[in-house]
Amino acid sequence: MGKKQKEKKPFVSICTPTFNRRPFFPYIIKCFENQTYPKDKMEWIIVDDGTDKIEDLVSHIPQVKYFKYDDKLTLGKKRNISNDKSSGSIIVYMDDDDYYPPERVSHAVETLLNNPKALCAGSSIMHIHFKHIDKMYQFGPYGPNHATAATFAFRRDLLSRTRFDESSCVAEEKKFLKDYTIPFVQLESEKTILVFSHNQNTFDKKELLKQLPSPFIKDTIKTPTDFVKEPDILKFFMEDVDKLLEKYEPGNIENKQDVIKQLKTIKESRESMIKEQIEKQQSYQETMSKIQMLNPQIAQNKINELSVVINSLHNENTQLKDKVKYLEDKIKMLLTEKIKERTANII
Repeated sequence: MGKKQKEKKPFVSICTPTFNRRPFFPYIIKCFENQTYPKDKMEWIIVDDGTDKIEDLVSHIPQVKYFKYDDKLTLGKKRNISNDKSSGSIIVYMDDDDYYPPERVSHAVETLLNNPKALCAGSSIMHIHFKHIDKMYQFGPYGPNHATAATFAFRRDLLSRTRFDESSCVAEEKKFLKDYTIPFVQLESEKTILVFSHNQNTFDKKELLKQLPSPFIKDTIKTPTDFVKEPDILKFFMEDVDKLLEKYEPGNIENKQDVIKQLKTIKESRESMIKEQIEKQQSYQETMSKIQMLNPQIAQNKINELSVVINSLHNENTQLKDKVKYLEDKIKMLLTEKIKERTANII
């Protein structure tokens, strides 16, 4: 890479919020170290509010800026802190339990530079591998302005327009993207992220399979080896992670009471909305059935009235067509006569 080309590359801040992910961090470090983007053009902001701090694992990395907090913070709060602590003109998210390919940063930066009107980039398509059934599904796309935060890359200018909701512990993207109205560009999923379902996911990914069948969930012939080319990282996610997590109590979801509380609230809200919609539909159907049972003549009369209206509209349409044809013929006749008249005058 030439010196001039390298100097043109913007400075990038990678941001990683974390809470008790010690088993994962050696492999997230590998993902960072394998990035093809120049290391002297990157910094790595880590915000750690865990009870098992990972400072000892990253202290040797020159690009790391590590911030630790003793109080438990929401995910929205941690994302805002990492944004505030960063100095890059482009900010790229890399979460603490996902796989990021070597071109993660370079692909995101290149895409933003090639789309100057976009403030944010991300992938609405996400591939998730479910090890308990040894199967991968493609989730999305959900929309041109949609992506999950784990795939975000955005210009610093975006932070003058929006911040994360600091009460959010999960699903923090929607408010940050202002209901998905922020100018956006899509990234290629294969160059951005691969998600592995595991026993200490903040949100249990297995719950997503309960949505099947869904137009947003598709079978795929892709496998983890299509994404992960590093043998040691692939082995960790495919073979080692569950055994390590079984022995790692600090990472259990029970230690994230704020997340449990919000997930419960979201679930109850969704169940209430579904129940309300079902009740409205049932009430409507019951009302219509009663009307027809009590007086079926009412329904028949309504059908007859609509039939009269339809026939009347049909007749009007036919009459209008006849009038249009008459006028077209009249115009043609007048034009013909006018042409003959002019021709006679010339002769």
